[in-house]
Amino acid sequence: MELKDAKEGASEPDQQPLWQRIFAILKPRLAERFRILDVADPQQTIDGIKRDVEFRGFNLWILVFSIFICAIGLNVDSTAVVIGAMLISPLMGPIMGIGLGVGVQDGATFRTSLSSLAVAAGIAILTSALYFMVSPIHEASSELLARTHPNFLDVMVALFGGLAGIMAGSRKEKSNVIPGVAIATALMPPLCTAGYGLANGEWNFLIGGFYLFLINSMLIATATALVIRYLRFPVVQLVDTATELKVKRWFTILLLALVVPSGYIFYTTVTTSIEDGRISAFVADRVNYPGTEIVGQTIEREGEVPKLNIVLLGEFVPEPTIVQWREDFSRLVPGVAFNVVQNSRDDAGLAELERMVDLYAQGREELSGKDREIADLRAEIKALEEATARSMRNALPSGLAEEIFVQYPDVEVVEWGHIEDARRDSTGLFRLAGAPYVAVSWCQDVDSATRATQSNVIESFLRLRLDAPALSVVYH
Repeated sequence: MELKDAKEGASEPDQQPLWQRIFAILKPRLAERFRILDVADPQQTIDGIKRDVEFRGFNLWILVFSIFICAIGLNVDSTAVVIGAMLISPLMGPIMGIGLGVGVQDGATFRTSLSSLAVAAGIAILTSALYFMVSPIHEASSELLARTHPNFLDVMVALFGGLAGIMAGSRKEKSNVIPGVAIATALMPPLCTAGYGLANGEWNFLIGGFYLFLINSMLIATATALVIRYLRFPVVQLVDTATELKVKRWFTILLLALVVPSGYIFYTTVTTSIEDGRISAFVADRVNYPGTEIVGQTIEREGEVPKLNIVLLGEFVPEPTIVQWREDFSRLVPGVAFNVVQNSRDDAGLAELERMVDLYAQGREELSGKDREIADLRAEIKALEEATARSMRNALPSGLAEEIFVQYPDVEVVEWGHIEDARRDSTGLFRLAGAPYVAVSWCQDVDSATRATQSNVIESFLRLRLDAPALSVVYH
């Protein structure tokens, strides 16, 4: 009987599930790998956090400088400048001080850290608002817009960033984790975004930026307090159980009040993105008709029911086809209205068409007008060039004709121009196209001897006067 019991006891571990046996083997190895209790330095960590809590002297000046750097980076949409401002910003100090005060139950450190953080946030918002007031650039950059709609992903980044920061700060060997946490959690840009909203009266920037800053600060402080409790840092002041429960209750309520809205924003952002993807896929796959082109596609979400507006130009789409599109769309994207606006044959949608494609039509009309204007200008330039060429062929330089008539009274008409086609002149010389020529007409009573005598003189005079050795002179 005893032998049977021994056999049953020996076979009991073999009856455990495979995953339990694997976990029993890995558990001590994993515990050894992830062990952090004996590598922490509580006193050095506490002293380091307390040194960075208060903003005085150098810390305050560094804060102001980082504010200006960050505001400039946000203003000109420079990610590199914004990252630089986050690296030199000293805001992590009081935030981790708040977590330290909660974790070790140090009321003095908690109050000092909270006061310093409030002062730093106020200085950051006012200083950045002053910059944005005097800045000539008032358009919101993408860096500013990115800080106006915080969501649950920002909560997760702040939480894990805070965990990484306090774990790195509590080690005996220091590392470069803190600068990376400062970049990831982005404490300074949200405050400067709030300053932009204050300077320009954009309250969504003010509220969104400050809300993101509160989320980051709260989650970093929470992560710091949790790690300090886990590492069993020495408690400064013991409190009774009722007071501790009360503090935990209010802390949890405040944390949920900050996190829940971000979760809702994240949910709406994700659902909207998925909905937009379905709408785009439906329009690309189903909304097509021979001879018809989609010239406009907008989604209106301002009303109670979101509405997809599609503007079509070209061949008129029959109503049964549109009804089929609408039914298929309602099955794929429920809760979104489907509206199709066609060209002038659809009298009911004419007003909507004019409203939605006004800029498109205006651009096309302006383009056609520009084309007509360019064609008219080209025609005018060509006519002007032809008239100028005709006048050049029949006119001498100013004053030259009067000189000829005074010196040679036997000359009646003088014309000049350029040879249009290559040919030989009256003397037998070959003249290239474009060479200058002068046509001289004698008075009717001039005899041939006078013409022969004066022809050479006139020709020499014209070539010298016009500085044209290749000048051709034609006599009539």
